[in-house]
Amino acid sequence: MAQRRRERNPVARLYRVLKRKTKTLQRLVFPPELLPFTTDSAQNHQVAAFFADTPSKIYQIAQWIPVFENAPAHLRPVIITRHAATTEELQKITSLLVVHARTYDSLMQLLELSEFKALIYVNNSYQNFQTLAYQQAAHIHVNHGESDKISMVSNQSKAYDRVFVAGAAAKDRYLSAVAWLDEKKLILIGRPQLDLKTTPILEKSALKTITYAPTWEGEDEANNYTSMDCYGTAIIDAALAQIGCRVIYKPHPRIMDSKDSFISDAHTYIMKKLARGPHEIHLTGDVLSVLKDTNVLISDISSVTLDYLYLKPSGAIFLSDRRSSRLELEAESPVAKAAYIIDNTTINDLPDALTKVLTHDELFDKRQEVCRYYFGGIAAGESTAAFYRELERTIAEHDTSVSALSRMRRS
Repeated sequence: MAQRRRERNPVARLYRVLKRKTKTLQRLVFPPELLPFTTDSAQNHQVAAFFADTPSKIYQIAQWIPVFENAPAHLRPVIITRHAATTEELQKITSLLVVHARTYDSLMQLLELSEFKALIYVNNSYQNFQTLAYQQAAHIHVNHGESDKISMVSNQSKAYDRVFVAGAAAKDRYLSAVAWLDEKKLILIGRPQLDLKTTPILEKSALKTITYAPTWEGEDEANNYTSMDCYGTAIIDAALAQIGCRVIYKPHPRIMDSKDSFISDAHTYIMKKLARGPHEIHLTGDVLSVLKDTNVLISDISSVTLDYLYLKPSGAIFLSDRRSSRLELEAESPVAKAAYIIDNTTINDLPDALTKVLTHDELFDKRQEVCRYYFGGIAAGESTAAFYRELERTIAEHDTSVSALSRMRRS
């Protein structure tokens, strides 16, 4: 499809800015009661996850929280935040200690009080570079998913001591996009989040399940992989046309907040179409619980697609290509070679393509091969052990290097 300029409503933008400033002022006038990080509370916490973003991005760290909560007892992970609202929200969803460091000085004082051996980062926030000044800990980037989006790799990765990645595909992704990156920094750990048990959220059904799980439009056009604006309504219509099937809608959390009128209109259309019958809409809840009970996934270049490939390589994948460039798509996202592609040349034939795949999935064998490329060597259920094994190895190696330093930062 031809690329279009995004519509921006200046009035809506002004409203959002004023609303955000009002909340900030409220917290300054009536600050929430947040527990201080003291010398006593700092004892024996060896690992900290640093998360400097606002509540709108909590989904990035939320998927790691169960992994941290199940850490070996001696590591005792904590979460460090920079936003009071984020602190409050995280305290509602985890038993981990959540520490709020509003200013740079308070952040540095917190680090000096601590006994952290490792700091873990789930995104590439610019504020990550403030904590990188702390010499005593190893700095490890783990990201918040496994996908082929260009946002999954960054030149910023050079700043971290180690970058933990899922498998060979992720390693190749970094090396093809970041110049002068030390390959030894890239450590394969699989997908620890996918080891965790999930509670089923779909109703039991004898019908086959087709799940549409679109991603959001990204921060800019380079990171825009969503199918919602260009194919979303047609995808739902094609899925609903299948006999003996139910349709599940599980959008990215930021779809609901989209200011793009095409996306919001598609979302409204889908909500109305699935309001009746055996179909289900899940705007919240664990997407992994949905994927495990899905027979056919329709999605975009995103972590959802690769998580489904890992969890259920027997399930067929329909992958969208909003730019309708098959060669570029396969080069950017190798999973495309094992998926049925939705673009401007195939969208009109999607109802027939779904019917055919539900009867005979000709890409089954190819998916097994591609799955090994993305996650080979670390089987389902083994990633958490691999993660903590590499984390403790990194800590030990870093401690050895720190002990040999002759100059340290003084508080």
